[in-house]
Amino acid sequence: MALLKKLWWLLIAIAAIWLGIWVVVDNPDPVAFKLFGFETKPLPGGLWLLATFAVGCVVALVASSPALVKLNHRVRRLNKQLIKIKASTVKNTDAVKID
Repeated sequence: MALLKKLWWLLIAIAAIWLGIWVVVDNPDPVAFKLFGFETKPLPGGLWLLATFAVGCVVALVASSPALVKLNHRVRRLNKQLIKIKASTVKNTDAVKID
């Protein structure tokens, strides 16, 4: 199962790289932007598109990481509570045996 999962992620990575190359090849026209009064170096439009997509993904990951950390902490705390409840339930059922 682990091998299948690794192969799946490899397939997704290959597809993403292939799509990225395709976007850059299909949009070769040089584009220069003016950002905050500075003009950027003319680069292919597809490269700008991929760069903005990558920056957006990184910003989204950074923005969502506090919520993910909080949820992971909550899951660990609830798992500990569940283990305690199961242990006490097992202890109580062992103490009360009906013959």
